[in-house]
Order: sequence, then structure tokens, then C-alpha cells
Amino acid sequence: MKKYILMISVALTLSGFNSCSDRDLELLPPNGDLLDAVNTASKLQMFLTNAYLSIGDVSALGNDVMLFGDVLGDKIYNTPSRSVFLLTYNYTFSADQNQFKFYRSMYDVILSCNMVINNTKVPQTPEVVQMKGEAKILRGIAYYYLVSYYSPTPASGVNQEFGVPLVLNDYDVTIQPARATVSQVYDQIIADLNDGIAHTHTPTKKVFVGPDAAKIVLSRLYLTRRAPGDAELALQYATDVKNHAPMGDINAATNSGSFVSNNSSQYGSADYQKYWVNQNDAIYEGHGETIWEIDMSTSSNPVMNIGSNGALPVYYSVGDATRRCILANATFYNSIPATDIRRGGNINTGLFSTIGNNIGDTTPGYWVNKYPRTTSTGNFNRNIRIFRYSEAELLRIEALRLTNPTAALSELNAFASARKGTSYSGTNLLDDILTEKSKEFFSEGQRFLDLKRYGLPVHRPSNCTTCDVQGDDYRFVLPITRTALNNNANLKQYPGY
Repeated sequence: MKKYILMISVALTLSGFNSCSDRDLELLPPNGDLLDAVNTASKLQMFLTNAYLSIGDVSALGNDVMLFGDVLGDKIYNTPSRSVFLLTYNYTFSADQNQFKFYRSMYDVILSCNMVINNTKVPQTPEVVQMKGEAKILRGIAYYYLVSYYSPTPASGVNQEFGVPLVLNDYDVTIQPARATVSQVYDQIIADLNDGIAHTHTPTKKVFVGPDAAKIVLSRLYLTRRAPGDAELALQYATDVKNHAPMGDINAATNSGSFVSNNSSQYGSADYQKYWVNQNDAIYEGHGETIWEIDMSTSSNPVMNIGSNGALPVYYSVGDATRRCILANATFYNSIPATDIRRGGNINTGLFSTIGNNIGDTTPGYWVNKYPRTTSTGNFNRNIRIFRYSEAELLRIEALRLTNPTAALSELNAFASARKGTSYSGTNLLDDILTEKSKEFFSEGQRFLDLKRYGLPVHRPSNCTTCDVQGDDYRFVLPITRTALNNNANLKQYPGY
């Protein structure tokens, strides 16, 4: 009961915001009527706000999920000279010792979403329908990350009974849900996202989810499941999002365009670089390239535990000399030609830096400048981009590989050409596509899930104790914590732990 009261207490201290207007995730003074019935749209909105803040927590998409998606891969490494995430990087985690707190955080998101979705007391006005649609999308995203990390992929065919627990009702302290099957979890995610698409409009601000965010996840999901007809569905959703990408000049005056390749004449290396490193939050938050980003501000950061002890700029940025520990390995950096706009111009002023990288590594790496520590509104206030329109283009290419490989290669080379990068022969088309994706999305939390989707191994070239992890290794599925197991007698640990 204490946990339930705390959850409502946090939710009801958050601001309501109008789903049909420009909104920010801001805080209001505490509301004393904590356990009153949720019978107004404003109270319902508080639970939706809580879901947004929970999914943006430092243990969720605000840091850990994004960071682990690269640290568990093969392009980004935790310097052995600093032990911050070595337990994860070295694959030495277990049920008793691990750094994975987002299992709990994602269920916090789900519980808040359930309070919105299941409410029958508030009249179904257009505003409330929009809220419920957003809650469905957020719940689908939360389950997507849970099943992606804590379960095997459907295409692997192994241990398919080890999905994650499906909790769809309001909070009940007495329930002890067992794992659903992987198939059941995928079906629930698909249902939530499709329902969310049907009942939401394109958000007026990028810190809120809408149809394009849901379609990105659906495309990823179908590419991972790869049942009959899934490639066509992945292609459909990715194409929908790509076609919805804003066109126009990418510059400080309009900030209106995306980085999809058919808009390539409208931007260059400096524009791509500014999207990441420019300090002007007013211009580079809510950018045309962004589909959804986590709101980082002086109001939301304390609730999400974002700050000097935990944030992506803390670990990636050359500007944080105390706890920085995450770098791109030299092999990856050298695979990106100097002409490629993803190098971001000159070293140290572009997207990579060697300043202070002499920290005892066998092969010195490169700091990544995608997460500036200080921007125009202060420290740690730059929003974290979760989905970008460029991903839709690469997901489309990934789906075309399964349905029309010739077209996939043509579009892949068009994308690489727009980035002034390397062209591909298509001899190993899957490897070519994933290589291009790694160049586009380094440090954005995608590499590990790309490898896992196809059962591919992790192979690290330097600065590693665990340098190779085979694609069928049980550690591609994360362990449930001992605390969660002790609190739920029906919850089973994944085989191998």
C-alpha cells in the first residue's frame, strides 16, 4: 500500500497539461487529496504526466536504456580505467549483481498508463481520448524495451515462454504475475500501438508521443519478429513515417527539415553537426529531424533523477572530466570516412573528440559529442532524442532487404551518399545495412538491439576483457534482479543465470 500511495503522491504533484494544446512537463505544488477518485480530466492528465516522467527517468530512457544499448554492443566502450559501467560492459552481470534498474522503471510507466487507459469515470471527450491514446503508445514503448532486453527474440525460437509479465489492470499489491510468452507480449504491444495511432494526432511538441513514434516501434517490432507478412508491415510503417518527415531547410532560422536523404540538398555537414552540438536549446530542441525526445529541464530533471550523478552528458561528454567513461572505439571511428558528415567536421569541434582521451586505454578512443553538458538553458537540459525520422528511412531499407534486395541496396547507397559516406556492394546486404545504421545512430542506444534482432555476435576490437559474445549467448537476455524474484514467487529467472 505504501508503494501505491507514493505512486499517486508523485503523480498528483505533477502538472496537468492539455493534450490538445502546447504543453510542457512542469511541476505544481503538492496536492493533498492524494487518494481522491480520478474523476476529472486534469487528474487523469497527472497520471499521464507521471508516465512521461517515469519513462524519462535516469534509469530508463533518460540515461540507462540508451547507454546500455551501446555499451553492450561493439562500437562504444567503457574505458577500463573507470569502473562506472564495467559490470555491464564486461557481461559479468547476474541476478545478484547488475546495473539494470529499468525493469522497475518501465513497470512504473505501465502502472501510470493503466490508470489512464482503464479509467471509466472521466467522460470520453476528445481531450481524454487523446490522453488514452498517448498512454497506449507509452505502454507499448515500455513493453517494447522490456521484452527487447529481458526476453529472447521471436525469430530465435528459443525459450519463447520467457516473455515479460503483462500487467494491464490498475495497481494491485496482491498480484504476482508470471511471465507471458514472447508472442503474447508482442501481440499486446502491437495492439497498444495501433490503438494509440488511431486515437492520437501529431503532437504539437516533440516531448509527446504520437503516431510516428508508434509506427517506428511497430516497424522495429515486425523486423524483430519476422513472421509471415511482417516484413511488409515493417516496410509499410517505416514508409509512412519517412513520407511524413518534414522537408525544408535545416538552419537556425526555420529549423523545419529532417535529415532523410531526399532532403539532402537542404543540409550539409555543419547543419548535421549543429543538431547535436549547438548550445541553443530554443532552436535545436523540437527540431524537424526529431520524432520524440525526452523533456530535460530544471523542473523535470529532479523528478527524473537527472543531474551530475547520472545523465548521458555525464558519461559521454568531454566536458565532464569527473565521471566521463564512455567512448567510441578507434576501429569504429576510423571506419567513418573523413568526408562523412557524421564525423561532424573537425576533430574536437565535431561529433568526436580526442581531448583528454589519454586515460590509459590500450587503444585510445574518441569521446562522443552528441550529448552536450551545457546548453543555453543550463547543465543537463538538452532534450534526449529517442526516435528520429532518419531511422524510418533505414528501417525501410532493412525491410526492403527481405522483400526487394535490389531496391534495398539502391536506397542504402542513396542514404550513404546523402551523408557523404561509403557506398556498399551488397555482397552481405544485412551487414551493410547494420554498418550504416551504426554510423548513423552511434551512442543512441540501438546497436545491441540490432545485433540481437539477427542473432549476431558482439565482437570488440580493443579495450575489452569480454571481447566476444556469441549471438546465442544467454546474456543477450538480461537477468531479473534478485529483489524482483524474491517479491514475486511466480516470476522465473531466464535460463543460464
